[in-house]
Amino acid sequence: ATPQDVLHALKLQADAPRRFEVRYFDFQPPADVPPGLDAILRQRVSGGVTELTFKLRGHAPLPPQPTLEDWSCPLGATNERKDEVDVGFASAGRVLKAWSRSCSVETHDAALQPPPALRARLKGCNSTMTRLTAGHLKIEQWQQADGTTLIEASRPGHDTKASTRSFEREVLAPLLALQVQPLERSKSAIGGDCAR
Repeated sequence: ATPQDVLHALKLQADAPRRFEVRYFDFQPPADVPPGLDAILRQRVSGGVTELTFKLRGHAPLPPQPTLEDWSCPLGATNERKDEVDVGFASAGRVLKAWSRSCSVETHDAALQPPPALRARLKGCNSTMTRLTAGHLKIEQWQQADGTTLIEASRPGHDTKASTRSFEREVLAPLLALQVQPLERSKSAIGGDCAR
């Protein structure tokens, strides 16, 4: 299925597509990363803008301390920070959750690099991502370095049963009808799983 197939199935029209180059780093995570959380360092480039993102991600709720406001972002001072709960589907009725905390730095400087303390090195593969937006729904097509193509449909919502059921009914069911195969691994895990 293509993003256009998804839009057609959902009876939606999208804004103009945006294209991103996405790269992941091998790096030395800070010593204070809580157990059970994976540390991810990503660079995303689009339209002359370079964005660095540091993310902590795990399959259990984040520790209560530090709070998001008190957390020291490894990228330095930035107001671009957020806590999220990602709700995904391995199949109809089978929900997967992941909790994350992230911070980002964005600039028009193409030479933007991670802080030296992270000892970051780019991994040996890049992904391209094309994003279509229709209202609150985002549809992304990820082209991995190995030729694999992934489609993700997402929209913001509350972590409630009602919101989950609404997404299952309005988005997941039409995609399953297109024979889309749900995945259990995240885009970050798949995109960052490559040779140096």
